[in-house]
Amino acid sequence: MTTSMANQVAIRPLRTDEVRYAVEIWKEQGLEEGVNTLQLWHKTDPEGFIGAVDKDTGEVLGSCAAIRQKEGLYFVGLYAVRTKLQGRGIGMKMWDYAMKRVGDSNAGLNAVPKHLSNYRDRAGFSHVAPWNTWVYASPWKDVTLEKLISASDDSVTLRRCYPGDDATLSLLVDYDEKVHNFRRENAIRTTMNDDDGCLMVAFKGSGACAGFGKISTNIQEGALVGPLYADDIMVAQHILHSLVSDFAPARVTVTAFAMDGNPDSCRLCEELGLQRLMAVPRCYRETGVPQADFSKIFAHHTLNFSLF
Repeated sequence: MTTSMANQVAIRPLRTDEVRYAVEIWKEQGLEEGVNTLQLWHKTDPEGFIGAVDKDTGEVLGSCAAIRQKEGLYFVGLYAVRTKLQGRGIGMKMWDYAMKRVGDSNAGLNAVPKHLSNYRDRAGFSHVAPWNTWVYASPWKDVTLEKLISASDDSVTLRRCYPGDDATLSLLVDYDEKVHNFRRENAIRTTMNDDDGCLMVAFKGSGACAGFGKISTNIQEGALVGPLYADDIMVAQHILHSLVSDFAPARVTVTAFAMDGNPDSCRLCEELGLQRLMAVPRCYRETGVPQADFSKIFAHHTLNFSLF
């Protein structure tokens, strides 16, 4: 019989210097994230980064995030325990801590299919969205950049955004608010200030922002696209083409999280030559989540810390 370790761990927010261990644990599960994503989101809500820490050794044994999106709304993710210690009560103790943080607020999460029934039927996340996130990925040899846009199509202007560009930050925050229907300035600022990867902004017509996208180094290997928000698929094609063309890790593999709530999101990934791998259902504790503009969502920001 496996011995419980619930009494051997302290559950508390992770310190900045401990976040790297949460990255290790997530990588150990074979799951994707950007190499700096956890550190960046920790800055937006450090109390929401929960860890299980061995009382004797100080080793981080598990992680769970409950990140505040806005008043009355949280997103739960990064829920994992070191593989060798799974099934020993650590995860449930972290989960209880996270749910106490959420309190009476609404919360969402992405349910790995094999655990959907647990979240839906036993953990209180009974409202399952009528759409799925889809994990897409392919090795570089299968990527078909040439299918995205015509070389002669100059209707969209792209500009790379660098850390510290406050003028562009304002444009991105405003555009992101159109997507999510609430403001996420801290999340967009930390995304822009990432020194890994590339962030491209699209303009068309009168010079108004028509979308933006980010590509990062994947903790597994290769490149991870997200977020990718755009007015339409044509703008998204331009952004994606530029991101994948100019980022060296993409020459290994490219991964993106699309959503079938916007069919053009999946179409875009398939035009790039990415393979549809797995559907990930979205669950909420309650209805009444702010209605995002699905038509503008072509790749999720992150599956662990953000609604879209």
